[in-house]
Amino acid sequence: MAEQLDLFPQEELQQEAGSIESTKPTPILDAEWCFQFFDNEPIIFAWTKEGGEGAPMVINIDSVEGEGISFNQNGMVFRIFPKAISENTKLERKKENESKD
Repeated sequence: MAEQLDLFPQEELQQEAGSIESTKPTPILDAEWCFQFFDNEPIIFAWTKEGGEGAPMVINIDSVEGEGISFNQNGMVFRIFPKAISENTKLERKKENESKD
């Protein structure tokens, strides 16, 4: 978890009071879902049925060996997959749970 937070400096996460704007989201009735690396061309991997209502796209990956999803573009691969939990993650999870108590 700490490693993940290092990706986002605190100054980027914090907003001054009163500077947050709320806008109403605009639904996309005929949508396609994409992945993108950097500013490369988006790659479409799913879309709504023609004439169908807009709906959320859900990816379900079970915690089973060999499960996962990969996105490839120009030799780059982005993977989401389960693996056996490491001892370091067990410690992080324990610390996080203890801090909630």
